[in-house]
Amino acid sequence: MWNAPFRIVGWRARALLALALGLAVTLLQPYPAARLDPKDVVSTRIVDRHGNLLYEARSARGGYTRWVSLEDVSPALVAATLSAEDAHFRWHPGVDPAGVTRALWLNAREGRFAYGGSTVTQQLAKLLAPEPRTLSGKLREARDAFRLELSLSKDEILEQYLNRAYYGRQAYGVQAAAERFFGKSANQLELDEAALLAILPRGPTAYDPARFPERAQRRRARVLTRLADRGWLDAEAARRAAARPIQLVAPRSAPKARHVLDTITPQERWGEPQLRTTVDLGLQQQLEVRLQEHLRALVGKNADQAAIVVIENVSGEVLAMVGSRDYTESEVLGANNGALALRPPGSTLKPFVYALALEQGAHPSSPVFDVPTSWPDFQPRNLEQRHLGLVTLRDALGSSLNIPAVRSADAIGIHRVAALLGELGLGAAAAASADLSLALGGAPVRLVDLSNAYATLARGGAHLPWHVLESDRAPAGARRVLDPAAAYLVTSVLADAGARRRQFGVETPLELPFPAAVKTGTSKSFCDNVVVGYTPELTVGVWVGNFDGRPMQGVLAMHGAAPLWRDAMLLAMAGRERRDFAAPASVTRTEVCPLSGMRRGQHCPSGQLESVARAHAPSAACDWHQPEGELAVPAELAQLGRPGLSTLGTPGLTIEIRSPLPNAAMTIDPLLPRSRQALELRALVRSSHATHVRWALDGRALGDVARPFATHWPIVPGRHRLRATALAHGRELGSHEVQFDVKGERHDL
Repeated sequence: MWNAPFRIVGWRARALLALALGLAVTLLQPYPAARLDPKDVVSTRIVDRHGNLLYEARSARGGYTRWVSLEDVSPALVAATLSAEDAHFRWHPGVDPAGVTRALWLNAREGRFAYGGSTVTQQLAKLLAPEPRTLSGKLREARDAFRLELSLSKDEILEQYLNRAYYGRQAYGVQAAAERFFGKSANQLELDEAALLAILPRGPTAYDPARFPERAQRRRARVLTRLADRGWLDAEAARRAAARPIQLVAPRSAPKARHVLDTITPQERWGEPQLRTTVDLGLQQQLEVRLQEHLRALVGKNADQAAIVVIENVSGEVLAMVGSRDYTESEVLGANNGALALRPPGSTLKPFVYALALEQGAHPSSPVFDVPTSWPDFQPRNLEQRHLGLVTLRDALGSSLNIPAVRSADAIGIHRVAALLGELGLGAAAAASADLSLALGGAPVRLVDLSNAYATLARGGAHLPWHVLESDRAPAGARRVLDPAAAYLVTSVLADAGARRRQFGVETPLELPFPAAVKTGTSKSFCDNVVVGYTPELTVGVWVGNFDGRPMQGVLAMHGAAPLWRDAMLLAMAGRERRDFAAPASVTRTEVCPLSGMRRGQHCPSGQLESVARAHAPSAACDWHQPEGELAVPAELAQLGRPGLSTLGTPGLTIEIRSPLPNAAMTIDPLLPRSRQALELRALVRSSHATHVRWALDGRALGDVARPFATHWPIVPGRHRLRATALAHGRELGSHEVQFDVKGERHDL
């Protein structure tokens, strides 16, 4: 009976002891390290390849934070912060007894919980794990403050706080605040700037210097006075700093290269302080301006939009991507990205058809037929509604003839063409069309993917995926999808201005002061203009059209997209080394018959040097040319009659006009000065006795020209008759005549 009180006392003592031990264990536990990880609060700066800011993406928690070490914060800001928020920070254990006592007295006087007496450590605890403004919430906050003090040094606590405190203008942390208020780093702040930032965590809205400058200035003066009163600052320096006017930088400008930014998903990389893109902001902005200027020149042609892509060949890096004339123009869907839109590419898929033909043994002088041909449910036609008969692969590709491309695709196998397009990153086109229309661009592609496919040609057939983030570079390197010889031979044709002459004339917007391979394309009904071309260093792709698919008013790629492509390539190549395309070791030069494409035989009246793949160099001598000038040609060719043969040479003629070709059609470029547009007059003379060629146009003599018998004539519109006469010291040896057309508007495919 006498033991009962003692048992009760003992139970209470044990309960209190257990509570004390539990509290001690809780306080002694390390603060959860995961909460201290800055990943969720750090915003991501997206910069160009040179470090220029394009955009800063908000952190996972919202707002902008750039984490800095305490050593990178102005000492004045540290002192001002402690003076304003926690003068005893260096000595208290996380909770300041004097501050708590003062808060309790003020709360009792107010009759409500209005003052917390929080230290910097308590404020950090609240930032890391917010608690309600209740007594229990404040107790948990105090508990966390003790744990922070046991887990971190004072400098570490201060660094965490300065990087997490909210300062207004969506700025979390001193570095973001210094940049967004004053346009400088946290270690460059002046005394007056540091004092102003120090007051903002207490009331980011109440002391907003843009909205309430006088209130902010008074509060700043109080902080400076406290610094002086505590002996942390010279009184005169405090007075001068308080007298300085508040000078803020303008709010940050709009994001740059918006279409590029849309290809990046910062949320997948939250916590990374910086993402470096491959974009060259200077080039990007130049192209944005040039694109707008070009569309203004097309006013009245119903061409509202355009896009440009520039890719560095060696790496697959996108140097520029302009997706529309203005990202902010909602009435014309400016936020759409023309570089990523699926659009029909017209004739720009033809080079890949011919690349496969070259892999299978053809070469640029191989004969192909431009003759009326049809397939079940498919009857391709040339734009001019005429056929040239026998042409070389070089002329067929350079002049973008439709039927030779379809015939080649049919011979190769359209599924093999589709497979190659898939390997080149044009899988959408390969999947959308498995019929012969694919050879003429009958399936949609994205401009950036198409440009990257051309970059594969520039790399000699090695494919790399394109990318806009430096960190996304393909780790495995390039993957070969085309034979190097085939890629080079296609390049040599696309870089040959003479191969385009039959269809497009002698002067086009595609001509550059350095070697470049280029192809144009216009989709059905003039809905899309596409031009893609490359140098050894860069590939540039251009699209012109409308996002809603409306057709333009008869605008062909040579006029709608080619001038913009030319300007874009000149801007992109500025300051770069200008090199020619280097032939791989697997390519050699050999003399072939210009008619049959076989090795020149003893009866061939002429021959020409041609680049061919060593593995497919013609071994058999030409058997088309027979003794006595007889010609034995394939049956299909024989059915064409003489017009089909005259394009590549006619045996038995002493002289033959080779430029212009019979019935050639060319147009005057309205964008180039007339003085720069001239037609080369060139003839093949088979007599060794000839000394001159007499040229006459439309019955009017142009003059006698010595070897190599070539001259130039400034072109004028109309149907013309050209006559060339071979002379031997004034004596006529023979003559040849052709007719050709010059039009006032240029035509393209």
